[in-house]
Amino acid sequence: MNKYISVNKEGIKALQRTFKVKGKPICERCVKNALAFRTDNDLARKIRFAAVKHHGGCTYYVCKEGEFFFDSDSCWRAVYPNRAEIYLDKQTGEGTVYGPKGDVVARYDHVMLSQIGEIKRMAEAL
Repeated sequence: MNKYISVNKEGIKALQRTFKVKGKPICERCVKNALAFRTDNDLARKIRFAAVKHHGGCTYYVCKEGEFFFDSDSCWRAVYPNRAEIYLDKQTGEGTVYGPKGDVVARYDHVMLSQIGEIKRMAEAL
């Protein structure tokens, strides 16, 4: 899974001015490599920390559909390339699997963490 930190242009310029090598501001490429996790040294870790802490940076993860759950409004939701979807309600423990056409394929009461793998496999196979 790849990840990166997104910072606007002003933030990148500020990071360049903040971090210096031999008294000179670092180059834009150095900052972008650090934010894309292409470099992993002390300077890159400091740049990433400052980007998130002081310059409004947000970490994003790049992964395939279905490898993760969105967490919103007390509900976990997973979407798959075949357009199947899983909804898991954290308040009630209920789970619903929707097929590619939006029809309810399966319902679960009191979903346990140990069941999620099986539910995911079923949704992927639709």
